[in-house]
Amino acid sequence: MIGYLMVGALAGLSVWLWAGQAGSRSPAVSRVREVPATVLPREPVPLVLEMCATLLEAGLPVRAVLEIVGENVPGYGPLARVSRALELNVEWDRAWSQVPAQVLELEPALRFTQLSGAPAAKLLRSSAGSARKKEVRQAEARGAEFGVKLVIPLGLCALPAFICLGVVPIVLALLPDF
Repeated sequence: MIGYLMVGALAGLSVWLWAGQAGSRSPAVSRVREVPATVLPREPVPLVLEMCATLLEAGLPVRAVLEIVGENVPGYGPLARVSRALELNVEWDRAWSQVPAQVLELEPALRFTQLSGAPAAKLLRSSAGSARKKEVRQAEARGAEFGVKLVIPLGLCALPAFICLGVVPIVLALLPDF
């Protein structure tokens, strides 16, 4: 038993050393590559709503908040176009008309602030909380759905193993000698 452990440890050590030497020979492995902005994942809506609330609490107007978020948060680039359209006095609905659906989730929360001029940081934080609750409910639904989908593969794998390892030896032990 100890011999098998020694062989496994030596094999693992040799693979680790070989991988380290191969990585040091190739400059492409050690160099960090930049990921294009189009590949970066989109930030979740609740986090962006919290950012918008913080920027509004700092005293920035909605147009500036949209520009900052659009230029600095991956996946929310269309907000910069909305900001420019609002700067050109385009009406609110028309400025948001060409925005993708995932970014459009911010519009109802920001509409109240833009149209009324009332401070809306609490409203945005409330919207962020409700968006988080919605994401939790969706995750729970996906988890329940996963449990249902997992029954058939587990049954197909576990049932034959149970029969081979549990039932067959007992049946063979109970049969008289041939």
